[in-house]
Amino acid sequence: MIGFQQRQRNDRIMNQIQLSSIRLDADGPLHRESPRPVELRQAGYDAAFDTHTLFYDVYRHEGHIVFQGPPLLNLFEQVRNSLPFRSAFRPIFPWARHVHAEKRGEIWLRSTSDHIVIDGPIGHHEMPVQPSLNHIYENRRVLLTVSKNNPIRWISDWIAFHASEHGADAALIYDNGSSCYTPADLQSALRAVFPQMVIHVLSWPFPYGPQGGATGSINGIETPWDSDFCQVGALQHARFRCLSMARSVLQIDVDELVLSSSCQSVFAATEASPSGFLKFGGRWISPIICTETAPNDARHGDFWMEMPDSTDRCTPKWCIVPSRFKFLKISWSVHNLFGTRHNRHISPAFEFRHLRAISTNWKEQRWPDTSISATELYPDIPLKKAYVRAGLVRAN
Repeated sequence: MIGFQQRQRNDRIMNQIQLSSIRLDADGPLHRESPRPVELRQAGYDAAFDTHTLFYDVYRHEGHIVFQGPPLLNLFEQVRNSLPFRSAFRPIFPWARHVHAEKRGEIWLRSTSDHIVIDGPIGHHEMPVQPSLNHIYENRRVLLTVSKNNPIRWISDWIAFHASEHGADAALIYDNGSSCYTPADLQSALRAVFPQMVIHVLSWPFPYGPQGGATGSINGIETPWDSDFCQVGALQHARFRCLSMARSVLQIDVDELVLSSSCQSVFAATEASPSGFLKFGGRWISPIICTETAPNDARHGDFWMEMPDSTDRCTPKWCIVPSRFKFLKISWSVHNLFGTRHNRHISPAFEFRHLRAISTNWKEQRWPDTSISATELYPDIPLKKAYVRAGLVRAN
């Protein structure tokens, strides 16, 4: 259990932390060019695409300064010709490495400086190199997510469920520009409910990016997932700046709850697995309310009726031991761990429930759903029992 003085110290560190972000002048000549052909850009694509974020953050990771942002694409040559990168990419004994796979745009520069000056074709920028926060989450079992405007009661129930079922003792939340509360207010509210947990909320106010797949389809043709950089950027930031010393990390959304077929912790199972990585599928839970609760007061524990179509499956999510995957070529992504063969296996021991009603409907209208009758549904007994164990079932 973390001591009171140590918790105070961690609070001070986190409350003072800032991102060293760089954004190109919106009225200037430079901007990121889209990787998607014009004919595959759906309505609203250009407005949603992140044209001007150069780096989300500049921070220390061991012997490097990490300049982390969306893929640099056409901007890389301007960056490479700017200080401090000139000559750093030389072929023999380079000081810098450019990582640009799977929606990443990182430059790793070998340096011990605590202040950086960038000067050249991309302009003049001076900023502190932000410190590593990995010690704060050392040996913790961490819930990791990106969230925007989810009610605090939903986030609290999500944490309570995974603390009860799996032994989560920490949470790291990237707030993507909520208007209902500030990141500081959300962090304070969650810490009041879970005083023994390590909980931090980081402001991550960057454009989420255009959708792909069926959501971004044009004339019935699905578009590629090639322009939504924000969430992958948050996961990579968490990986290197905050969680490299974590015991294990579970990456899921606030509307997703992980269940075990054998009452085992997903964290413990991941830590005991040969690879240190578990990937598992999910299924939908209906938005039909199982209590007499008003819709605007609904919570996770109000929903446990399964959808009738068993083929309506969810894209997998994952849990990882960060220390076992240190290679830069490996990428944390929303549904995959790219760069490793372990990504191919889906574990049958765990499955998450995707609650259709726990949504602000930002992506699509998920609730109410009048296309399904309550008579077509059947109760998810394991989920309801887990609600009881977590104290999430309302008193009659």
